[in-house]
Amino acid sequence: MKKKLLLILFSFILTANCFSQEIQRSTISVQGNSENISINKKNYVIQQSIGQSSVIGTFQSDRIALRQGFIQPPLISSEIILEETTIEAIIYPNPFESSINITFNENLKEQLSIFIFDMLGRVVYQNNREASQKININLSNLASAQYILNITSGNKKFKANLVKR
Repeated sequence: MKKKLLLILFSFILTANCFSQEIQRSTISVQGNSENISINKKNYVIQQSIGQSSVIGTFQSDRIALRQGFIQPPLISSEIILEETTIEAIIYPNPFESSINITFNENLKEQLSIFIFDMLGRVVYQNNREASQKININLSNLASAQYILNITSGNKKFKANLVKR
């Protein structure tokens, strides 16, 4: 009896894995549906969704983009153009006592927006500066703790953890 049950379970898992590799555009849940309809020799996909019962995310590679979440529009472009949106920088000293130096690996052209958050998500420092390859930020008024630094320049972003002694 155990062997039969194990054989049935194994075949079910094997069958499920074979069909799990297909990518289908559909809304499958208790709260949504998807239908293909043909009207006047044109095909339409009708989708409806109420609520979200799964994770939301996006995966992109050189030639494919997979999106999961609320109903996503189909890709219209035949290729994906990936734009570099990260800024590389060096922060020193870290841990710091009163100030930090940040040196960017590229010449930034747009204004820098600097935000420092505490571990509860509160903004403890905010400043806008002209673009520069090296900046110094005085943080002597902050308490000894761990912080998150976010810097944006146009559509480029930099994020780092800071520790004040």
